Amino acid sequence: MKKPVTKCIWIRHAPSWRPEGHVPAHDPDIVPDRASADALARMLPDAAHWLISPLKRCQQTAAQLEQTLTRMGRPGAAQKTITNEIIEQDLGQWAGAKLDNVWAELQSAPRHNFSFQTPDIIPPEGESFAQQYQRISVFMDRFSTEISATEDSRPHIFFAHAHTIRAVIAYCLDLPLDRALSIQIGNYSQTIFNFLPHQHAHHAGGQWQIEAINLPATRP
Repeated sequence: MKKPVTKCIWIRHAPSWRPEGHVPAHDPDIVPDRASADALARMLPDAAHWLISPLKRCQQTAAQLEQTLTRMGRPGAAQKTITNEIIEQDLGQWAGAKLDNVWAELQSAPRHNFSFQTPDIIPPEGESFAQQYQRISVFMDRFSTEISATEDSRPHIFFAHAHTIRAVIAYCLDLPLDRALSIQIGNYSQTIFNFLPHQHAHHAGGQWQIEAINLPATRP
């Protein structure tokens, strides 16, 4: 008998506006790309529950995709939920700051090969990636408990952020956080896991089956 799994699709928002040479602001608008939105919309399942970060770039990306689906004659979300827990890492005073100024502050800090920060660095008045990971872990624990209780097998589509998705990957695959920061997550990309409820996960392999990481909306 086939075991019930819930498909969880994590979408990184559309590109967002930022001045050249600056860290992204906390809540900028998107710079939409129609071709990417069209390609992504064709890949999305119908009758899904959409869980959307409250930040504008995710709200606007979800709205763009819903408009795209309507234009294609397809249904939009079966249910939409604004989900505060999946908000991006809070960069505090670094959000919108000049990159040169941030690099000057980090001059004596530990370095990462693929990120401007290591997991434990806390931006002034912000949160570290490690702290964001703990926040995301609490959400994922609750989500997996709820899905196990209800056996809700509808697809769940999350409109979220690069570091949020890296934290989700680390949670599902039990990755060290410094390795999670090495994962590329492109705009309009999908990262897909299939979740096996607690009561059906009796054997080895865990509860999160990876289907795709950073699947692009358009292929080069």
